[in-house]
Amino acid sequence: MAGLMRFLSLVLALVLGPSAWASEKPSLTLGVFPYVTPVQLAAFHAPLKDYLAKNLGRPVTLVTAPDFNSFVDRTRDGQYDILFTAPHLGRLAEIRDGYKGMAQTSHTVQGFFLVPRNSDIHTIKDLKGKTVMIAQKVSIVYQMAEHTLRENGLVPGESVTIVETRTHNNAIHAPLRGEADASVTGKLLWHVLDDAQKAQLQVIGTTEEAPGFLVMAHPRLARQDIEKIQKLLLDFHRVPGSESYFTTNGYDKFQAVDDRAMKRLDPYTRIFLKPAGP
Repeated sequence: MAGLMRFLSLVLALVLGPSAWASEKPSLTLGVFPYVTPVQLAAFHAPLKDYLAKNLGRPVTLVTAPDFNSFVDRTRDGQYDILFTAPHLGRLAEIRDGYKGMAQTSHTVQGFFLVPRNSDIHTIKDLKGKTVMIAQKVSIVYQMAEHTLRENGLVPGESVTIVETRTHNNAIHAPLRGEADASVTGKLLWHVLDDAQKAQLQVIGTTEEAPGFLVMAHPRLARQDIEKIQKLLLDFHRVPGSESYFTTNGYDKFQAVDDRAMKRLDPYTRIFLKPAGP
């Protein structure tokens, strides 16, 4: 019986070829944090997923979560083999969950304060008594925006009202929909916004900057697999046809992780590490 099975395996290998055996390898899960809708995430990051699957010789499944908190929980629970995440969430995954940093995007994360083009709001100080829509309190853009408001003498909840929403994409359109006087969204989404919508908005200020998005590996992955994925990421911008991925997303390339910059993200992780109340 054992001989028959070896013979059948050899026949299958000759008939189906090596690609069939590649598909037998277990799938890797690429978890992307939900900064836009799932449909947009799929469109933005399908080229990365396909590139990794092709060069690793195994399926890669792109998944996300309903919101930032769920994404953080699923990261903690080990649901993602590869993590594509916001900088402070990457630092959290490193110090709390043992993820290994493989690469980061070469852009920086920054919040842009937006108002309608015809608004009488021209500076951040002019937001006194106004409403500002920002995505999820646990996002780094929200935390940086709060800090910027305070630097300008505005106290959230007192002199300015913050309206929390689910994604940065929701926030960017709020002033045009009349849902808030102003909004804060990430620099990348402002970069990819179409010209017609950009013409209806103006930037009245920005937050400080933080390192770019992080790509990380769950510690259960073998060291040789992590090293291979890391090399693929760092080489991706040199691959013919990859230009559209980086242009669409507003990155130039993936680069090595800056460990010193990672440590500077610690203040933004504290919101997740506070001890539970009684």
